[in-house]
Amino acid sequence: GVLGAEQGKISPAMSGHNVICVATALLETGMVPIERGSATTTFHLDLPAGLVQVKAQCEHGKATQVELRNAPAFCRPCDMGVEVDVPLGVGKVTVDIAYGGMFYVIVDAASVGLVLEPQNGREICRLGEMIKVAAREQHPVNHPEIDYPGPDILAFRDPAVRLPGGGLAARNAVVMSNGELRWDDPATHTGMLDRSPCGTGTCAIMAALHARGELRVGEPFEHSSILGTKFIGRLHEEVVVGGGGTEPVRAVVPTISGRAWITQHATVVCDPSDPFPEGYKVGDIW
Repeated sequence: GVLGAEQGKISPAMSGHNVICVATALLETGMVPIERGSATTTFHLDLPAGLVQVKAQCEHGKATQVELRNAPAFCRPCDMGVEVDVPLGVGKVTVDIAYGGMFYVIVDAASVGLVLEPQNGREICRLGEMIKVAAREQHPVNHPEIDYPGPDILAFRDPAVRLPGGGLAARNAVVMSNGELRWDDPATHTGMLDRSPCGTGTCAIMAALHARGELRVGEPFEHSSILGTKFIGRLHEEVVVGGGGTEPVRAVVPTISGRAWITQHATVVCDPSDPFPEGYKVGDIW
């Protein structure tokens, strides 16, 4: 089993890039044996969102590509084209809200005057966190099968472009919380950027594109982060989630693939004389 624990009191039901990282660490340290005589090692990880299948291509003891099959993703018609009134002069912003393991507020970056480049990170975080909180206050959502309220994360995106061989490509910037936004305190109007293209975000955006008729089942989706790192996504089948007391929701089963690298082998210790044995908080994590 895998549990994701992030700062800002976020415990996502699913985290795609974390699954890719966990799978890489399990394989390269031998905790999950690499299958001999086969280019692909397959196993499953149990997450709050459900059982996730992992297929890893391995060479010389290294995981060179990890693909995960996510729980169903969806974007309900009632959560598309939602108009959110963001306070403090930002004004009305049109968003989609889609689930891919977390509930994403999806925003066209150009519609709020943003260019998705690293040097604009501060403004991307400020606007992203404000739009997300306003969306959660004005258009709360929940999963039809598990108690997972949202939205709890945001993705700015550029328009998708059609690839010459079929499928789509797009760029995004995912804004994650690093604290609790208070409208009367501008110092809290901030967040963090995901350096990866974001696994659950890729799944949510594919679900939204599919709901709008832009991405078909079986087509590849090349998704780039604000740093240019890339995941490849694909929708494999249409399914239905919910029912049995909740309204059934049309969903899609996505896969994403990418790569991770082990950066350190660490030993964490707790000294009895340490004045902060349970850690500490400061006003600004940066």
